[in-house]
Amino acid sequence: MRMIYNFSLLLAVCIVTFSCKKDVDVRIQSLNKGGQEFYFGEKVPVWASTSGELDGISYDWSATGGSFDGVRTQNLFENLWIAPGVAGEYTVTATAKNTGTSSSKSTTMKVTRYFFDEFQSPYTLNGNGWSQSNTAQKLVTNTDPAQSRIELTASSGSAPNIRRTLNLAELKIPFSIRTKVGWKTYWRSGQPITISLYFNQPSTPAIPFLREIRWEIWPTADPAVADNYQLRYETFIPASNTSKFSSATSTLPDPVALIVPVKGKRPDLAMASGTEKSLSFSIDAGHVFHAYIDGQLWFTSNGIKDWLAYAKTNFPGFQDPVAKEYRVAFPAKESSAQGSTVFLKSVYINNDGEILK
Repeated sequence: MRMIYNFSLLLAVCIVTFSCKKDVDVRIQSLNKGGQEFYFGEKVPVWASTSGELDGISYDWSATGGSFDGVRTQNLFENLWIAPGVAGEYTVTATAKNTGTSSSKSTTMKVTRYFFDEFQSPYTLNGNGWSQSNTAQKLVTNTDPAQSRIELTASSGSAPNIRRTLNLAELKIPFSIRTKVGWKTYWRSGQPITISLYFNQPSTPAIPFLREIRWEIWPTADPAVADNYQLRYETFIPASNTSKFSSATSTLPDPVALIVPVKGKRPDLAMASGTEKSLSFSIDAGHVFHAYIDGQLWFTSNGIKDWLAYAKTNFPGFQDPVAKEYRVAFPAKESSAQGSTVFLKSVYINNDGEILK
């Protein structure tokens, strides 16, 4: 009888112990993110590292700003956070749950500027906004931004380029754009690198608008004997298909020059293979244009300021420029030669009034 009693007691204890263990331990050890600083609209991978009983686990995600990329990831350990269009610090929180127990972890997401890319991340070309045409690309990622870059080689006889649509937040004046760029291995003779900013067409087709700012650099031209830059902007009237580029002889209402000569020679724009140049152009809050080469001020200009003032006075309903695309173009491939290779070390775009040098 004592043996039967002891066995029954042991069985009862086991049943009670099993039935009381309703809660299963789960703990988020860390909440990880794909970077430390982010730009407006950036899609940032975030993921939880969790310990404990993982069978049957589910997750809830929340944020003090921005959004998540669809409900399909809401219950998973990883998610895609989309940064808001306002600089600031935001908190992303993940909560892991399993049969009554839960564990939460938060991380701070620092949104610093309209856009930047130092080409350090493998996510650079994965749905984050860059597009290329007629190129073969190579992404060299590194935690050291001095070593990271994207290399693009012309792959056809059509115009190769890399571009980014600027629609995550409105990019109006003031803005500032800095590009660190160079070439390597081979460059087609007599052909430029072209950095452009394109603008949206306004709703009234009979009114002229600022369509493009275009900076061309001939990196292998000898500035002692040949022009190696051209810096212009274009106005356009959609109704009449009328395009006009700024020139040294323009007078209002045509776009007046930013710099005279518009096309000329500068030794500090010469580029050897494998070296980089920092090229920056800006329009400040007073509509004054600024251009920098390797951090040094080249010139300022009232060219765009004067044209915008004229247009606002003389064309009722004139709309302020809104940028729509950043683009870097380079030479097409010749059938008898290898393709030219351009590389980008970084691209920065500000809209907070700071001038990038």
